[in-house]
Amino acid sequence: MKKQTRLLCIDDDPYLLVMFGIFFEKRGFSVLKAEDGEEGLHVYREQKPDIVLVDLKMPKKDGLEVLDTIVKESPDTPVIVISGEGEVADIIQALRLGAWNYQTKPIESMVIIQHAVDQALEKAQLIKENKIYQQGLEKKLRTVIENFDGFIFTCNKDWLITYMNPSLIDFIGRDAIGEDCYKALFDMETPPPWWLDDISCEGETVKQEIYSPRDNRWYHAIHSSIFDKDGQPTERQVILYDITERKQALLDLQEREEYLRKENIRLRVSLTDRYRFGDILGKSKPMQEVYETIINAAASNANVIIYGESGTGKELVAKAIHENSDRKDNRLVYVNCGATPENLIESEFFGYKKGAFTGATKDKYGFLDIADNGTLFLDEVGEIPLNMQVKLLRAIEGCGFTPVGGSEVKKPNVRIIAATNRDLKESVRQGMMRQDFLYRVHVIPFHLPPLRAHKEDIPLLVEHFLKQYDPEKIPPITPRILKALHDYDWPGNVRELQNTINRLVTLKKLDFIGLDLTGRTEDKVLDEIDVGKEALSLAELLDRYEKKVLVKILEKHNWQKTKAASALGIDRKTLFNKIKKHYLNS
Repeated sequence: MKKQTRLLCIDDDPYLLVMFGIFFEKRGFSVLKAEDGEEGLHVYREQKPDIVLVDLKMPKKDGLEVLDTIVKESPDTPVIVISGEGEVADIIQALRLGAWNYQTKPIESMVIIQHAVDQALEKAQLIKENKIYQQGLEKKLRTVIENFDGFIFTCNKDWLITYMNPSLIDFIGRDAIGEDCYKALFDMETPPPWWLDDISCEGETVKQEIYSPRDNRWYHAIHSSIFDKDGQPTERQVILYDITERKQALLDLQEREEYLRKENIRLRVSLTDRYRFGDILGKSKPMQEVYETIINAAASNANVIIYGESGTGKELVAKAIHENSDRKDNRLVYVNCGATPENLIESEFFGYKKGAFTGATKDKYGFLDIADNGTLFLDEVGEIPLNMQVKLLRAIEGCGFTPVGGSEVKKPNVRIIAATNRDLKESVRQGMMRQDFLYRVHVIPFHLPPLRAHKEDIPLLVEHFLKQYDPEKIPPITPRILKALHDYDWPGNVRELQNTINRLVTLKKLDFIGLDLTGRTEDKVLDEIDVGKEALSLAELLDRYEKKVLVKILEKHNWQKTKAASALGIDRKTLFNKIKKHYLNS
């Protein structure tokens, strides 16, 4: 007989508990209930449920405390939090503590809750199966090491190979003793960034996962020192064994989790009514996707890279991620990589000690020191020189750095948010960026849309920029101006729009690289839309102009809504909503 799935519902609303009980019991669940956090933890420890639904706002113990306790005691038990307020801070905190999903009150559809529960249980089963798989694989790998079927080699301080085991000789097809180890074994012209500078890291054994471009496979590497009779390290021994299958299994699981996460996002409470996130403005679909990505990036501690054209607001996105992350109480350090001279870049990043060079009259902290426990924003990351990429990569991978003229090794805890308007993959192909450096910063990719991709946000942005000026000095915003703003392609994006509005207010003319539209007569404007003599807001002008356009397009296509929607570049549902909004009838 199949075991019933046990669902624990913790909520101080007795009606909601009854509703959960009736709904899930009909679907074969065994439903456990608790009316406060303290009772909920007691039931959880007694019954060990398969999944937990918990409200964030409760007496005695709140939902965040309950969530934190369950995650610590049983990290494999899925917990879905229910927020009555839906505040971004609560959502991010819950995700950071380990919540698998969240829903908001009022609950409009129990089907959505059921789908979230089913997805969480499926994900938990995948993780369980993967752990079993990993345990079996690790047992096999231990057997491989015990039988010396992996690759073993030693090298001296000059990185010349002094020993190779038969498996390694067979693998590369020759005895490479006396050759550079990184060139003979990995087909690399220079030491990779994960390669240790010394024979050993302070004489300790070092374990790493490395990627070999020679055969495009992953290896677990164990570095250890070989000491002479005086106890000094003279050679390094490295044992390599193939972990590609395990690594691929993890990548497959991550891909599956990403798919499930996206499915859950589509079921979350819609953010379509949100028109801003911090200093970022926009209520279009592309901007709602930007806000959602910010929330997910803020809940993670992984490095982020923001791709976007100049003027799209990459720095604002970095600020929003930092201010909603658990690093918000520490500094966000902005670095313009393209503006730092190459001969000074190392001292700027790593700092220097007094007397390190002419002019170094006192110790100076570098960017990594200042950003310790915070976030380092690397704007135009593609401008960092190749030699500096190697040193910076070692620093952020945990090997640390040494200030110029110093001897102390510092190991900062820094999160990297990078930004660029370049195609970094092309930079790698052209030899302008190291592939391993790109992999390190390209963990959470973030693509900011250009303004031309969300022109529906232009009126909102214009209204925001105009609020910065004296209302008496703002020229009339006519339908002709609005149409011109919408029709322009905005190669400089939001920054260009802001500068254009500044010129409009200052010079009393709309200037797109010399194009003056406000000097024309208003006769044709009155033919397009009757503005009347009353004072109209920007939103009212847009509504009136939109209605005029809708009527013309619908009449042109004989009120065939599918064709009209296609001509307008919107879907049928959006068109029906606009027809309803303007009380239009065929």
